[in-house]
Amino acid sequence: MYDTVQKTGQDAMSTNLHPLTGNRLLDSLPAAELALIRSHSVVTQLDRHTVLHEPGGAVRAVHFPIAGIVSLVCVMKDGGGVETATIGREGMVGSPVFHGVTEASQLAIVQIPGESLEIDADRFRSLLPELPTLSALLHRFSVVLFTLAAQNSGCNRKHSIEERCCRWMLMVADRLDRATFELTHDFIAQMLGVRRASVTEALGALEKRGLIKTSRGRITILDRAGLEGSACECYAVIRDAVGSLLNGTHATA
Repeated sequence: MYDTVQKTGQDAMSTNLHPLTGNRLLDSLPAAELALIRSHSVVTQLDRHTVLHEPGGAVRAVHFPIAGIVSLVCVMKDGGGVETATIGREGMVGSPVFHGVTEASQLAIVQIPGESLEIDADRFRSLLPELPTLSALLHRFSVVLFTLAAQNSGCNRKHSIEERCCRWMLMVADRLDRATFELTHDFIAQMLGVRRASVTEALGALEKRGLIKTSRGRITILDRAGLEGSACECYAVIRDAVGSLLNGTHATA
């Protein structure tokens, strides 16, 4: 169901980046910790449908997204799956490494292309004693991931497909800082664990109400307030969890 695409890394070290990387975790670090991360990382292109790790496979690197979005997906025996977490510039992909686990339990797949700061898993483990601030932030980010998984579980059981589509599009827009993004109905259906026809029907209803516009795999949010009003309560829960746990304030998810 999911295509595996090889990662491509740039040779240039991440020290060539702007002092602010664009990743909220890294940009919260003291200068010394950020410099240490930069000196051991490379900028990696994240192409659409790139698989960063697979269930049962080794987590060979951690990624701090600078742009783009990665989905964590629970994959079933029949090849189907459902998204448990959406990770963008507010977080890190490869949390098992931080917790001393070498194998992944979920699929990590690029949903929206972008870039990340990539660090070899073994190297990252060796650096952790010198990264006390990042370690504290990653403990808090782990709570965010738990909140995402728990909220998604309840959302998938209790809320309509239209409400879930609204919640999901708002989370994507927050992470990209833009109202237009490329997403196919098929991919949304895979992430939500529902039929494509159901997603098409839900998006069509939202478009008729003037909340969004869809065109050839592209979605544009036209009425942000209206979309928030049509989303389930889970969007606000996830948004506030990210804001309070990472920044101590309420912010967009």
